[in-house]
Formats: sequence, C-alpha cells, structure tokens
Amino acid sequence: MKRLLTALLVLSLLAGCAGRQPACRVLAQPKYPDFPARPVKAEDDSSNDRDAYDTALAQYKKDLAAFRGDGLLPEEKDALRRFAAASLPLAMAEQEGKNAVYSPLSLWPALAMLAQCAQGESREQVLAALEMDSVEVLQDQVSRLWQELYTDDGKSSLVLANSIWLNSSLKGRYVQGTLHTLAQKYFAGAYAVPMGTKTADQAITDWIGEQTRGLIGGGGPVVQTEPETTALLASSLYYRADWLSPFMDMFSLPDTFTDAAGNETTVDFMHKGDSGVFLKREGYQAAELATELGSMLFILPEEGVSPENLLREDVLLTGLEGCQDLREGDIQWAVPKFDVDSKLDLNDALARLGITDLLDPDVADLSALTNVASYIYGVKQISRVKVDEYGVEAASVTYTMAVGNDMPPEDVCVMDLDRPFLFAIHVAGVPLFVGIVEQVE
Repeated sequence: MKRLLTALLVLSLLAGCAGRQPACRVLAQPKYPDFPARPVKAEDDSSNDRDAYDTALAQYKKDLAAFRGDGLLPEEKDALRRFAAASLPLAMAEQEGKNAVYSPLSLWPALAMLAQCAQGESREQVLAALEMDSVEVLQDQVSRLWQELYTDDGKSSLVLANSIWLNSSLKGRYVQGTLHTLAQKYFAGAYAVPMGTKTADQAITDWIGEQTRGLIGGGGPVVQTEPETTALLASSLYYRADWLSPFMDMFSLPDTFTDAAGNETTVDFMHKGDSGVFLKREGYQAAELATELGSMLFILPEEGVSPENLLREDVLLTGLEGCQDLREGDIQWAVPKFDVDSKLDLNDALARLGITDLLDPDVADLSALTNVASYIYGVKQISRVKVDEYGVEAASVTYTMAVGNDMPPEDVCVMDLDRPFLFAIHVAGVPLFVGIVEQVE
C-alpha cells in the first residue's frame, strides 16, 4: 500500500478527508474547471445598470457556450434515454404504495466507473448495458455528459460527483492506473479508509452530505461497510433550481391528499394558473413547470389507474418536447408541497439489465482495480426530492460495494473466533491470566 500512496502523491497531498476523519486519507482529488458565474441584475434597474447587466449577461452566455463545448451527441442522449427506459421499471419494482425516487443519471456514472474497474466478461456486460463499445468510448461520453449538464452558476445547480473508497486495512494491491483514470476521466476522488469501521461509514457519509448540500447524509451514516469491503464506488447528483414563475405564498392552502388505499391527509397545496401545453392521453394527463434549469414534469393518472402502470410511458423520459399530441390552453395547478425520499436496492435491476457476472463471487472480475478477488455485494441508491413555492431541490447517490470472495494473501492471519478458543493476559512479559472459552452467551 505504501508504494500506491507514494505514486498518487503527485495527484494530491496526503491529508485527512475534509479535515474530519484522521484515519481517512485522500489519494486523489479531481480538478473541476471553473464554471462561469451568472451576473446578478441590479435592483434599482437604472439605464447604466441595465447596460452593464446586458453586457455581463452576453459575456456569460459566451463563456457558458465555451464551457459546454459540443456537449452530448444526439445519439448519446438517445442511448441515455434507452438506459433510463430499461432500468426505470426494474429499479422501481416492488415499490407500489411507497414513496420512491430513482435517478438513472446517478446509476449511469456509477456503472461507468464499475466498467473501468472490471475486466473480461464482467466489463463487457456493463458496457453492453450502457450501449458502449469500449471503456475508451465510455470515458469520452462521461466527459461530454459532465460538460453538457454540470451547472453551478450561483443561481442554479446540477452538480455531479464521483468517488472511490479503498480499504486501507486490505493486505492486497490496487491498480494505480485505474485510480488515475478514475480521477482524470471520471472526475472521481480517491480515498483510503479502514472499512467496517464507524470512521469509514462517517467519512463516506460526510462526502455524500457535502456533495448533496446536506440533502442526503445529514442524519447519521447512510452507508454501512464491512471489514471485507475491498472498495466502494459512489456517484452523486445534486439539483437545485427555482421555478421560472414561482407560486405565491398567499395561494398556498391546506387541502386533502388521498392515497391509493383511501387514506386522507391534510397538506399544503400550492396554486397558480398558467397558459401552456399539456397532454391528455388514455389513463393520464401531463404538464410541465419550467425552472431556471430545465423543467419538472407532472403526470396525473386517471382515477383507478396506478402510477406504476405508467412507468413505461415515453413522456416520463423525454418530457413534453417532441410529443405530437400536445394541446394548448390554460393549466390550473394545485401541487402539494412535498419532501420524499427512498432507498432502492438495485442488485436485481442490474442482473435483469444483463450485469450478472459482477454479482457472482465465482466469476466476477474486478482485476482492473485490485488483485484481491472481489465481487459486487450491494448496489444501493438513496434519493430525495423537495418541492415548495420557490423551486425544486433534489439529490441522489448510488453506491456499489465490492467485497473479497476468496482467501486473503498468505501474510494475513484471519482470527475468526467462531469456535472454542484460548486467551492469555500479559503485563511486562508476565502472564496474568490464561483462559479457555468454550461457550459465548
């Protein structure tokens, strides 16, 4: 492990993770390019101020266009939508009657990093699920995805972040080239922690909390590692944007929300009227609320239609743009303020997407990351979405945990005291107590 740390010092000075966990070591930190700051319009709005603002806004748009570059190709966006369409019903399976949130844009980069860490058929299965020909093509798309979406202009945020957490107690080797590639191509920080400890769980949670602005990870550890954990890959997504046309507080009134079982709850509903486009199709109607960064689509099922039955509707993943059967008219909004969160187990979803080898201890190949034979033990996604009169705040983190699946190297002694054993207590070389433990209660 010393050789690995020394080699990675060129990427980042050895330090405590965020200064909070002394047993957590920073191995590499990604360097994000500076995002252009959006100009702020002066309140007094004099002619000179307007001219200065218009000039600054024009420069901001030029800087933003330069930052975005070519962005994602149309066929790459189509592939992302197909991935979302294939994974959405799988991720939301068995969530009927529960609040549930799934982020395909959090799972996608987590799988991209996993492909980089895998080899052989294990890698090929992940690439196939992502519709990628090679990890080199994947690396290019990760870069374009980041350029296309990343936003942090002081008004709106869409922040993507990746990290890999290595077991500092592991008696094995990690592949330096893979860690370097994750930092350079995937914007992934690399950290070393003693897995299976409160230190590790809290350090990872602190990272999640920092990346999601406290929306996830503010109430204690959200990850539980094991001593056998060889690595944990985390991919987070944070979104914050105001409504383009906010709701007015004075029109927020208590009303009744009725769930599928007929249970009634009194909650605050936001109200406003708009003119715009909407859909009315068999089983549901749909409309969008524009934000400063994109929009939020709402689908209202007809009475007696379960929301789960609409998961495969194309409008969910494309929005209203491009729909041929749009109508135009008045839209009367009554939207409950809500704050929902969920935690999804995605192992079955990955298996049904064709990613099976990495979940199988006998055939998994993560040798691009470590020489310790490992497999993917758990794939989890935690998400939260808040909506109020002013806008939308949402966050998601997907993490995959790899654990060792075979005998450790010969220089490791495994003391698994799961049968009768002896003990001795010494002080200054003198035995004070010797004992035999035959039973444990």
